[in-house]
Amino acid sequence: MKLPAFRFFTASVILTVLATPGVAGAEQASSGWYVGAGAGTSWASTIDQAGWNRDTYCYPDACAQPGPGQEIEGGSIPGYLWKYDLDADTGSAFEISIGRYFNRIRLEIAAAQRKNNVEQTFADITFLDGRRASQPPGNMVTSNFESSIDDFISRTLSFNAYYDFRNTFETFTPYLGIGLGAAFAEVSGVHYTTHYQDLAAPSQDLSFYDSGQDTDMTDTILFGSIHAGADYSLGHRTIAGLKMTWSIMDDIKYTGSYSRHPAHRENPDFTNHTTFSDLRQWSVMFTLKYLLDR
Repeated sequence: MKLPAFRFFTASVILTVLATPGVAGAEQASSGWYVGAGAGTSWASTIDQAGWNRDTYCYPDACAQPGPGQEIEGGSIPGYLWKYDLDADTGSAFEISIGRYFNRIRLEIAAAQRKNNVEQTFADITFLDGRRASQPPGNMVTSNFESSIDDFISRTLSFNAYYDFRNTFETFTPYLGIGLGAAFAEVSGVHYTTHYQDLAAPSQDLSFYDSGQDTDMTDTILFGSIHAGADYSLGHRTIAGLKMTWSIMDDIKYTGSYSRHPAHRENPDFTNHTTFSDLRQWSVMFTLKYLLDR
C-alpha cells in the first residue's frame, strides 16, 4: 500500500487543531437520529489485472505461418493469458448517511463514491498453459500494441457501526468503526488495440489479425471498511469531523467481447475474461452531521 507520509502529517495537524483547548463546542448527542455528508480525497493501492481467452490463432509476430490451430514449441495454442499493473492517482470521495446514536454506540447506513484515475502498465503475456511465444528468425512483424484505462470507481452501500470515545478529550470525540456492504465497482474506459505491420514488407495486408476492445468493466462485489476519526460539536445540532477509511474489496470479474478479433470468423460471440484483484482504497473526508432529535 503506497501512502505518502505527508497525508498522515496533514491529518495529524487537522486533528491537533480540533483538539486545541479554548474553542467552545456544544455537548454531542448521546441518543437520537442524524443525517450526514462528507467529501474529501481517496487513493488506492496498485491493482493487479489479469485476463485470458481461448484464442486458437497464432499471430504474425510469433509464427512464420500464422493462422488458426498452428503449433509452437510442440503444442497447439489453447489460449492466451495476460497481466497488467494499475496505479491509481489521488481522486475524490463523497458520502451521505443516516444513523442513530445509542450513547457510545452509533449505527449508520451510508452511500459513498470514490473515484481514481488509473495508469495501466503492461506486465506479461503467455499462452494459457504458461508457454511463451518466440519470434522466428528474420520475422520483422510488429504488433503496435496500445492499451489504457480511464478510471476506477467504487459506489458503495454499507452498514457501519462506530464506538465514540466520549469524555476522553475536552473539545472533540474520537471514534473507531467498522463497515460491511456491497460495492458497484467500475473500471471505465478500458481500451485495447493491436495493429500488425510487417516492417520488411509494409504493403502486406495483416489487418485480419488486428483486434480491439473498448468497454467499461463492472461488477457488484462485497467490501469491508475500517474507520477512524474525530467529531467536534459546532452548535446545538451540527457536528463537524474528519474521517479516515480503509476499504478492502472482493475481486472484480468481467466477461467481455471484442469490437474486432480474428476469432470472429469462427465465433462472432468470442469473449475474454478479466479479473481485477488486490483492491484497496483509502479516503480522508471532512464530515458534517445534523442531529434530528434536538
